[in-house]
Amino acid sequence: MNDFKLDNEPKITSGFTIPDGYFDTFSEKILAQIPIHEPKVISIFNITKTWYFVAAAIVIVMLSIPLYLNYSINNEALDTSVLENYITNNSNISEDEIVDLLDKEDLVKMKIEFNIQEEDLEDILSTNTNLEQYIIN
Repeated sequence: MNDFKLDNEPKITSGFTIPDGYFDTFSEKILAQIPIHEPKVISIFNITKTWYFVAAAIVIVMLSIPLYLNYSINNEALDTSVLENYITNNSNISEDEIVDLLDKEDLVKMKIEFNIQEEDLEDILSTNTNLEQYIIN
């Protein structure tokens, strides 16, 4: 390998030059461009405003919880007719299973008494020409 000497080869210049005395005043120029910051003043009134906002938020939450609970309980109550219609139309439970689930008191409440006289029944059957409908149904 050949010896390589840096001092003997011609140097490549970058093309950038610095004026004379540039770095003597460089730090003063930079410090002159930096603005002087004054300390930030925090007012006591701003702190009390945040406490007012916190207190107002707590009062709003305290008032809204009972209202929410009141409305949620009222909305959960089902109308009995809607529930009965849903059960009759959408259930796969037989009548025997429903009777097994009911108490004796519920069965007594559901008992319907027909106060039909035999004479009224005979009159209706004698005047009606379509007896097959009553017999089949």
